[in-house]
Amino acid sequence: MKQIKVSLCILCTAFMLLCCSCGLFGDQEYACVIDHVESIEIVRLEEYVQEEYRYEYTVLSKITDCTTFVDRLNNIKHSVNWGEPSQFDIGYVVIKIEYLNGDYELLYTNAQMFNRSGVNQYGYFFFDDEQFNSLISDYI
Repeated sequence: MKQIKVSLCILCTAFMLLCCSCGLFGDQEYACVIDHVESIEIVRLEEYVQEEYRYEYTVLSKITDCTTFVDRLNNIKHSVNWGEPSQFDIGYVVIKIEYLNGDYELLYTNAQMFNRSGVNQYGYFFFDDEQFNSLISDYI
């Protein structure tokens, strides 16, 4: 009987670790709150500065109508990636949203980086490619 309890405990622990590592308990839906946004830019990633945990980039477009842009962004179909979060590649054209408190996020169709209080966290979202690319192309 004791062996069965130990086995069940191990299985439950393994299941919990698996779920935590795949984003199951993270955010299930992407949403940007316009009231907290300072600026939005569409940028091309140039280089990752390892020592500073940030990307160098070239600004392709500064968004002037942030409200409309965020509405469209929030309405893009998306799903959650249950595996490892995807990483950026140099040359990706991404959306950079800066918040009033200094936080920012970089968004791509299958990769995201959320900088919160100086700490980078990676997202688990898959945005619909066609809708995401259409949004970007409308502002470049």
